[in-house]
Amino acid sequence: MRVVKRSGELEDFDPAKAINAILRVGASPEDAQAILESVKPFLYDGMTTEELYRRIRSRLPAPQAQQYSLKKAIMLLGPEGHAFESLMGRVFEQMGYEVLVRQVLKGRCVSHEVDVVIVKDGKKATVECKFHNALGIKSSIQEALYTWGRFLDLKDTNNVDRPWLVTNTRFSSEVVRYASCMGMHLIGWKYPEDGGLEKMIDQANIYPITVLDIRRSEQRTLLYKDFVICNDIIERKAELLSLFPRETGERIIKKTEEFLRNVR
Repeated sequence: MRVVKRSGELEDFDPAKAINAILRVGASPEDAQAILESVKPFLYDGMTTEELYRRIRSRLPAPQAQQYSLKKAIMLLGPEGHAFESLMGRVFEQMGYEVLVRQVLKGRCVSHEVDVVIVKDGKKATVECKFHNALGIKSSIQEALYTWGRFLDLKDTNNVDRPWLVTNTRFSSEVVRYASCMGMHLIGWKYPEDGGLEKMIDQANIYPITVLDIRRSEQRTLLYKDFVICNDIIERKAELLSLFPRETGERIIKKTEEFLRNVR
């Protein structure tokens, strides 16, 4: 059978991909296989990947189901990219980098507002975060050219070693070829295969608040107050409780603690 991807493209259904997605959230191989077997009677040619994921998600325990929906959760950080930049800053911090977010750096020709600056082992890099809040959108060659052009203007005046381009979706094949040719580091959804965005987030245990099973209006209130990751809720409990009625605030804290306890 074939499935319809979010981009509208058709591809053959690959059971291994479905199994790997379930394993990523901590399910055992036996449980992952059992979940896939349980959804097989509902599969049909032309099924959307969204429907397939929804059926798998409904069979996962609550915390794992929330983690399984990570891609959608990141998109809910929008519509602007501000929260995504903050999320990536926290992920890089957990990976051992010194991090500065939204810095204005003076280049050889003009000044630039850089999404994230990271430093590790004496080497500095600029990180361009391209956030997409709609399904099926790929980062284009224009974004790669923009990232490289900005790097060229900044590298000598700021001792920048290399640029990174990070997106919450996928890259076009042109972007991958260009980055490989120029030496630009790419991080996207399932790219590279051994260390894509979803793996970075899982390994860092840094999850956006939008993975939580709370009301969308509550998520928006938290994001407006710069609560971006689940750890922000734990670290700023008193501030959170001042934003909501006590019962609501305590419910959000309880759900956060339960989620973090089950993913660590």
